[in-house]
Amino acid sequence: MFVPKKPSLLGKEEEEEEEEESYGTAESMDPQLYRAATEGDIIEFIKAMERVVEDRHHSPPATCVQLGPQNNTVLHIATSFHNYEIVKLICKDLPFFAAEKNARGDTPLHIAARDGDSLLVSLLVDSDFREHCLGEKNKVGNTALHEALHHHQEEVARILINRNRNLSYTVNKEGKSLLYLAAEAGYVGIVKLLMENPIGNYTCVKRKLKNKSPVHAAILGKNIDVLRILWETDQSSFQLKGDQGRNPLHFAADIGYVEGVNFLIQNFCASAYQRDKHGFFPIHIASSKGHTDIVQEILSHCPDSRDLLSLQGHNVLHITAKSGNTKAFSKMLKIPELEKLVNEKDEDGNTPLHVATIHLHPKIVSTLTRDAKVILKLQNNEGLTAFDIAECYMEKEASFVKRLTWMALKIAGATRSKGPKIRNSVHEQPKMENCRDKVNFLLVVAMLVATLTFAAGFTIPGGYNNNSNPDQSNATMLKKVKFQIYVISNTAAMYSSIIVAVTLLWAELGDSSSMRVALKFAIPLLGIALLMMSMTFMAGVYLIVSTLSWLAHVIQFMSFIFFFTLVLLYVPLCFLGSPNYHIFHRFSYYPFRLMLYAFGNCTSDDAEA
Repeated sequence: MFVPKKPSLLGKEEEEEEEEESYGTAESMDPQLYRAATEGDIIEFIKAMERVVEDRHHSPPATCVQLGPQNNTVLHIATSFHNYEIVKLICKDLPFFAAEKNARGDTPLHIAARDGDSLLVSLLVDSDFREHCLGEKNKVGNTALHEALHHHQEEVARILINRNRNLSYTVNKEGKSLLYLAAEAGYVGIVKLLMENPIGNYTCVKRKLKNKSPVHAAILGKNIDVLRILWETDQSSFQLKGDQGRNPLHFAADIGYVEGVNFLIQNFCASAYQRDKHGFFPIHIASSKGHTDIVQEILSHCPDSRDLLSLQGHNVLHITAKSGNTKAFSKMLKIPELEKLVNEKDEDGNTPLHVATIHLHPKIVSTLTRDAKVILKLQNNEGLTAFDIAECYMEKEASFVKRLTWMALKIAGATRSKGPKIRNSVHEQPKMENCRDKVNFLLVVAMLVATLTFAAGFTIPGGYNNNSNPDQSNATMLKKVKFQIYVISNTAAMYSSIIVAVTLLWAELGDSSSMRVALKFAIPLLGIALLMMSMTFMAGVYLIVSTLSWLAHVIQFMSFIFFFTLVLLYVPLCFLGSPNYHIFHRFSYYPFRLMLYAFGNCTSDDAEA
C-alpha cells in the first residue's frame, strides 16, 4: 500500500543540517583509558576503568567495553603495545575481552600471533575464553594460527598447536590452509604435526586445495625437507594441479628450483610428460624462463623429453627463441641433445630462426646465423624465409630493432625466397609515400650540410691578410697543410651535398622506382659529405689551437676516433642493401655487433612496442 510522504515542517536549512548529521560518527575511547593502555600504566588503567564504570552506572561486564575508531578494545591496544601486566589483568578479571573483534575481525590473539609475542599468546590462550579465540577467523579468513604461520612466527605457531590439538584443518579466503602456510615457511616439525593430526581432516579437504596444494607451497619456498615429508606421508597430493593446470614439476621448473626438479623426477617421473592448460610441458616452462640447468636436469632423466612439443608445435628452442633470452639460448645450442632441433619446424613451418625474427630478437638471430648447423634458406608454410619476414617488417616501418634483426640476417648472407608467392607479397614495391618520406628526409640533411659548408668556406680560421702586399686578400694560414685539408674537405662536402640535393629533387619528379635508384646513389654520397664535413671541423679547430701543441694533438686524436666510428656506423647503410657487396657484409658485422651491444638493452622494449 502506498503511503504518501508527509510534507516537511522544517525549512531548507534545517533539512540540510539534519542531512549532515546522518554522515555518521566514529567511536572514541576515554582519553585517559586509552593513554593508560598504550603506556602500560596499570594504576592509571585501573582508575580509568573504575571511573568509566561509575560514569555509566552499570555493572562492569556490561558497559566497560569501550571501543576506539577501529573498534579496538583496551585489550587490543594493550596487546599491540606489548603491555603484559595490563593484558594479564584483563584476562584474569575481564576474560570476555579476549573474544572481542575489531574492525578487521581480529581478536587480541590475532594481533599477538602476528607480532610473534609468545608471552602474550600464552596469556591470551590461558584465559577462560580461549575456546572462542583459537578458532575465530578475521575478515580475511585467518585464525590466529594462520597469522602466526603467514608471518613466520614458528614458536607462536607451536604454542597454538599444543594448546589446541583438536584444531580444524581450515582454509582462509585465499584458499591457503595451515599446512600450506607451514610448508611455505619450511617448518618441518609443524608440517609433521599437521599431517599426523587425527582431527585435521586433511584428506577430507584435499579436494579444496586444488590451487593451493602444500606441495606447491614447499616448492615455492624451496624447502626440500618439507617436500620429502609430504612425499612420505601422502604421495597422492603430488598429483594435485595448481593455477593454470600446472603440476609440482611445472612450479619447480618455473622458479629454477634444481634440487626440487631432481627430487620430483626421481620420484614422480610421469610429471615431466604432463601438459598445463596452455599446452606446455615442464621442460617448456624452464626454457621460457631461461633455466638451462633445469632443462639439462630433465633431459638427463627423461632424454626423450626433448621431442615434446607445445600445442603450437614448438620445441624447447622455439620457446627459448620466442622468450628473447640470449644467454639461455646460447647455452641451449651447446647442449648435445638439442643440436638436431635447430632446423625443426613448428605447425606453421617456422624454425627457431623464423620465430626469433618474427618476435624481433636480433641477438638470438645473430647467434643462430653464426651456427653452421642452421639452414638460412628454410621456408615456412607460407613460403617465407626468415629474411623475407625481416624485409617485410622493414618495408612496413623500419624501427631500430627491426633494422638490427634485418642486419643480422643480411650480414650472414641470408637470401630471399624466389617463389611467386614472395614476389607478389613481400617484394612488392614500397609505397610512393614511404619513398617520398625518405627522399624528403635526406634532402633536408643534404641542404643542411650544404648550408654549413658554404658558411665555412668564407668564415675561414685565422682570417685574411690586411697589409698592402700582393697577398692582401689571401688567408693568413694559406700555406699550412691543415688549412689546405680544411679547404679541400669543405669543398668536397659542399659539392657532394649539392649533388645529393639535385639527385633527390629529380627523384621527386619520378615514380617510386626512380626514387629507389636515387636513394641508392644519394646515401653513399651523403655519407662522403658528412665525413668531409667532420674532417673540415677537425682541421679548422686544429688551426685555431695550433699554438698549444698538446691541445692540438688531443683534438686531432679525438677527431680520428670519431671519424673512424662514423665510418664504421655509416658503411652498413650504404652497402647492406645490395647482395653483391659480400666484403662489406662481412665488414658490417663489427658495427652491427657494436650497435647490438650499445642498444641491446632497449631492443626488447622496442619489439614489444
